[in-house]
Amino acid sequence: MSLTLQILDPRHDPEPADWEELRGAARQCVTWRYDLLRAYAWAAQAPLLLTVLRQAGTAIGAVSVSLRGIRPHRGAYAGRRDFAGILDVHAPANRSQKGWWFAGDPAPEQRRELLRGCLRGLRRELGAGWRGTVWREVSPGEPELLPGRVRVTLPTAPLARLATPWSGVGDWYALLDRARRDSLRRRAKKFAADPSLSIQVGPARDLVSGAEAAELRAENDLKHRSRLFPLAPLPLPYLDALVGGDEVVAISYRDDGRLIGLSLILDHPDWPICLSWGARLPEDGGRKHLYFDGYVRMVEWATASGKTGLVLGKGQAEAKSALGADLVPSAALAVPL
Repeated sequence: MSLTLQILDPRHDPEPADWEELRGAARQCVTWRYDLLRAYAWAAQAPLLLTVLRQAGTAIGAVSVSLRGIRPHRGAYAGRRDFAGILDVHAPANRSQKGWWFAGDPAPEQRRELLRGCLRGLRRELGAGWRGTVWREVSPGEPELLPGRVRVTLPTAPLARLATPWSGVGDWYALLDRARRDSLRRRAKKFAADPSLSIQVGPARDLVSGAEAAELRAENDLKHRSRLFPLAPLPLPYLDALVGGDEVVAISYRDDGRLIGLSLILDHPDWPICLSWGARLPEDGGRKHLYFDGYVRMVEWATASGKTGLVLGKGQAEAKSALGADLVPSAALAVPL
């Protein structure tokens, strides 16, 4: 069956009529909502293209790429000004997901052919100067499902996943070493008994504003960003749209009303994704150890909600492993066209 491509610039092109149907069929979380893709694309430092793969007119999958030109354009918004570079396949605003997915489960050879057809179509659209592709967040066993023979593989930070097959947080505590279990319990009780500290878990739209989320997220992003290719923090319009919907859960810490800690979780029927954590430093009115208390609240919420597990994301791998998470190896795969 022939493949057709719908190549979209989310900044300007309207949302396909069947986009939400495709996202739902593929069980993709809220970060793939089209208005969020548009907000991300407008503030990006490299142009973002979304390609919808279709067979017989039916949408079957999607691929998201940033156009990384030969010269990085720091401090500038995205724009089509390069005639050569690489296609960077990644999920916008979320390193815990992949930038390519399908509504069904194509056989390995069919998957390779669909992705190969997508890359060829993008190169026809962009020109012959776009000679390579980088696939990010490639899991073990996936390289053979991607097109291309000559490859360079670069290991990246592993993805932490915590299964939660328990009836409550006590079952999780029982799996941890005694010192960590005791410290988590002691701190949770201490925070709960603090009359000036309010800890709430629920829909983000009820607990936090986009401006508050953007401020704490930006502080965390700026602290950990790369020096070589620094990425701009997520913009306020993106966070406004994200927390204003009904697919994001927040864990908020407020001291006499002032937000001092925030975790945002992308809800999902089975494996919610912990998108971000941000907290004020103790010298700015924050509290020590809120980061680890946040995991207690996450596990309490996940077990009470009957989730299969939590995707804890990347970074802090040693700490997450000590909390019982499995570390799934990840890599970036560079393939010349």
